[in-house]
Amino acid sequence: MFVGAIIAIFVLTLRITPSDAKAKKYKNLTVLNNDLGKKVGKGMKQLTKGLGVKCITCHVKGKMAAEGVPNKDYTREFIKAVLKNPAEKEAALAKLLKEMKLEKAKKPEKVWKAFEYWK
Repeated sequence: MFVGAIIAIFVLTLRITPSDAKAKKYKNLTVLNNDLGKKVGKGMKQLTKGLGVKCITCHVKGKMAAEGVPNKDYTREFIKAVLKNPAEKEAALAKLLKEMKLEKAKKPEKVWKAFEYWK
């Protein structure tokens, strides 16, 4: 019976794919889908490079899922707006830059590349 239990546990662990484990890596996603796995992070890196900011502009260091950072809320609204209506992406970016008190995006092409990961 003990051997049977071990075999059952082994079979169940085989059913958990690496992508399932990676999908659980991100906490508190409200706009992007956790099923994107590593693409969430890759897109975020493109977005930060494009805006010319660091991760801590929107996140609390060591507590990425923490709430209460206005720039995180602004960025969520920006991402939602662009995903909903790509034709209005420039207006959405202008609004985000104003809210974040940024003069301009450092590399706008990288901002838009982020959305290629999130499609």
